[in-house]
Amino acid sequence: MKIFSPEDLSKALLPTGTPMFSDLIARIKADSSLDAIRKRDMVSGLQRVATALGMAPSNVPAAPQWLQPRLEVTSHAALNITQKSWKNLVSDARAALAHCGIVNNRRNQQKDLTPGWHALWENACKSGKVHSALGRFVHFLDRLGVQPDEVGDQHVKVFHEALVGDEIRKNPKASLRNAVNAWNRAVKHVPGWPQTRLQGLAPKVDKIKLPLESYPSSFAADLTRFKETAGQVSFFDESNKRPLAAGTIFAYSRVLERFAGGLVRADVPPERITDLGALLSEEMIETGLRWFYARYENQITPGLKEMILVLQQVSRRHLGRAEHPLLDKYAQRLPSKQPGLTAKNRARLRPMMVPAMTSQIIKLPELLIERAGQETTHKACLMRERAIALAILLYCPIRRGNLVSLDLDRHLQRPGDGKVYLVFPKDEVKNRQPLEFELPPQLVRMIERHISLRSPRLCPPGTPYLFPKRDGSRPMQAEQLADSLKLCLKRELGLDVNMHLFRHFAAHLLLKSAPGNYEAARRLLGHSRLSSTINAYTGIETTEVSRRYGEIIEGLKQ
Repeated sequence: MKIFSPEDLSKALLPTGTPMFSDLIARIKADSSLDAIRKRDMVSGLQRVATALGMAPSNVPAAPQWLQPRLEVTSHAALNITQKSWKNLVSDARAALAHCGIVNNRRNQQKDLTPGWHALWENACKSGKVHSALGRFVHFLDRLGVQPDEVGDQHVKVFHEALVGDEIRKNPKASLRNAVNAWNRAVKHVPGWPQTRLQGLAPKVDKIKLPLESYPSSFAADLTRFKETAGQVSFFDESNKRPLAAGTIFAYSRVLERFAGGLVRADVPPERITDLGALLSEEMIETGLRWFYARYENQITPGLKEMILVLQQVSRRHLGRAEHPLLDKYAQRLPSKQPGLTAKNRARLRPMMVPAMTSQIIKLPELLIERAGQETTHKACLMRERAIALAILLYCPIRRGNLVSLDLDRHLQRPGDGKVYLVFPKDEVKNRQPLEFELPPQLVRMIERHISLRSPRLCPPGTPYLFPKRDGSRPMQAEQLADSLKLCLKRELGLDVNMHLFRHFAAHLLLKSAPGNYEAARRLLGHSRLSSTINAYTGIETTEVSRRYGEIIEGLKQ
């Protein structure tokens, strides 16, 4: 049987006769209406975008739907060019597609608007309160003949459909979201703007989890009891069970609530879900798991696998059932965990390990600190906060829950010899392994400068948390810091990474310099068992080993 690559399959979905970049290059070179410089820029844009995709121009379809998801995740830093240069290249390539009639030209000028829209847009520009994304939406509506007072949610959907066939780099949903947000901002800030607020695209599916008030009060009470007792184990308990960490208890609770919501979606009356015992009865387990299995298109997804294992653990721990025949049967059928990183994490980690990119990642915290200087503006304070978070993740690859909870008094230990240690007791760590790192002097100086300059912009003076909620009452939500860092890395380096990937990054760097030293990686990451480290990172040195082997082969040619 012939084997097809993912690229072969994706191109097979394109319409017959879809031109390739090479076809566009030939047309542009033969077009006498273009001046030499414009012709050069368009051809160069097509060629260099193809190179960025790792393909020859003859293999790159000139189709926005094919290009957009690939160009969106292409990192300019991995190509060793600036973000501005990458945008210019994509812009030249897009101009080539527009010249050949594949996408629309974007020469939107205010003078082209009809009188009704012209006056409104002039007011919007003078206000300084709207995002530039609104201009594209306004010109789109005007060309359709839609008057300002006629705009409604139906036009949002039509605009999204147009974006899908027109974007080659930006995510159409993101472009739509920016336009809708800008419109609603204009409703609030621009005099005379139509007062109709618009909604973005409806989510694909409704949330499964329901409010606890949807069930009998006894269910919420039993769930609360589980949260309170799961982290406690009596000295006299003979079950040998370990107390669960706070983060694990939270995750288990979310799974239980989601499973209860799935049961309701499967037409189980919510009043029947009276407590966790009822939730985990064989009838409910069978009904709920079949509903989720069908929802996931008859696939055992990571989420469904986690759900089965969590339900099994709650049955044992909270209900005291040594066995649950149905859950035990399904748990035994689950596919065993594959060693190594997932394909998704490997794909995200790969650009980080390009030497030029690795260097830029390591230099980024100090670059941001230098850029912020001694300024006390909100922007500068946020920049320093992000820089410190990135630096800690680089030097101390801790989990995001520990990072965001960092207390300046409790977690930064100063024994008096000039050194500073980052210390987390075992009760605050997911796997109950104490963590301790010696902070490098430059990171300590970064933290001290930030603390001296951040108030009152980010928090009140004397706030004990390094990453506080803005009123200083407690640490910020982990998602807030995660989103901030993700946006920063995307903007600065073109990377699409999450905070946890820095733990994989640390292990990769360590194992690259010392292949096979899993014990050092275990200690660095705070794993409780060496097997966990080996299972997670087995084969991570393969790229380095294959590179060295390639050098041996090349050497033998001499």
